[in-house]
Amino acid sequence: MTLTRAEAQDTLRAISHTEHRSSAAYGYQMSAPHLILWGVIWVIGYGFSYWQPERSQIWLALVAGGVLGSMIIGRRLRPAAAGSRDWRYLATVAALAIFITVLFVILTPRGPRGAGAFFPVLAAFYYSLIGIWTRGSRMTVLGVALVVLTLSGFVFPPQFFTLWMAIVGGGGLILGGLWLRSV
Repeated sequence: MTLTRAEAQDTLRAISHTEHRSSAAYGYQMSAPHLILWGVIWVIGYGFSYWQPERSQIWLALVAGGVLGSMIIGRRLRPAAAGSRDWRYLATVAALAIFITVLFVILTPRGPRGAGAFFPVLAAFYYSLIGIWTRGSRMTVLGVALVVLTLSGFVFPPQFFTLWMAIVGGGGLILGGLWLRSV
């Protein structure tokens, strides 16, 4: 039995489609635990900042714990063969930290609410880029939703912004992680 040219092309298209879906599902499985972890951190951090704003330095410990937790999750989920790229992740985090610090020096956010909105928008931008470059539409949807939710909370009365971000921002990341795991 021989295949016609059209049958061969259809078969190759089906294989390519399956490969794409499999790659996207794998990426979602890798991303989901990170989203859940950072969603919990946002719930704690923004919640704490709402109820005890004078102690918002808790974010330093939460972010440090989140970075460590993400590294542990990444190490557990990453295939053994990928170990040779470890330095790139640390270098990327360092470059991002320097970039954000310089941005804050140059473009001082409008108070704590501006800083509180900056990081979710930055994360949303990152999620959207991941979705665009990996053709993982769920990551793009998550990024857009996070921007819309953050801006919605930003335009509401300022006294409720941190509570909004704890519930909607942190909860959204947790739900997004669960959504990605369901693939």
